[in-house]
Amino acid sequence: MHRNLSVLRKAIAAVIPVLVKEWNTVKLPAFERIYEQSFASLYKNRQTQEKTKAIAPLIDVMFARLIKEYIPDFEIDETVGRDYTWGKEGWECKITFGSGVGWTGNGYAKTSNHILLRFTLTEDGVMTEMFAALTDLDDCKSNWTDPTDKSNFSTLAFLKEDEDKLDVIIGDTKINSVYIKPIMCVVETDGLWTHI
Repeated sequence: MHRNLSVLRKAIAAVIPVLVKEWNTVKLPAFERIYEQSFASLYKNRQTQEKTKAIAPLIDVMFARLIKEYIPDFEIDETVGRDYTWGKEGWECKITFGSGVGWTGNGYAKTSNHILLRFTLTEDGVMTEMFAALTDLDDCKSNWTDPTDKSNFSTLAFLKEDEDKLDVIIGDTKINSVYIKPIMCVVETDGLWTHI
């Protein structure tokens, strides 16, 4: 990562709480109006991947719009292997609502610069917890798994040896026996956040 990351770190720290509040108060009600049912009814008995597939693109657009308020040359540039460009560098943004230690991708090769976002959703679709980090996979032992014959998806989970390569902005980490576990922050009603 070659750009001034303190600028990106500050922008992410500022926009993620705003994004969560906007999702909870504006976008979630609009989502329910479009689908003509509650989030809970729509996703009853469905897996987390189905929620992520539907919601992550909305969160991605919101994130990009909010980041541009702080970094005007941060551009959406969705091609195979990246979601954004900042200057001449590509950035992949991975968003998950899962509770595990990793993120899921589409199996294509990606740029090494990653923005990692994780949110916890209630049954009603309300975001209650959040996590954000940056990493450059070229500096890590961890990497995306290869797709298999049964699935074109790949997974990224961080090995404990990469503890100093994961630049956590919101949340924290816990080092387990093999992997690094993201520790979420609670979304507070006043827009602030705290570690849990």
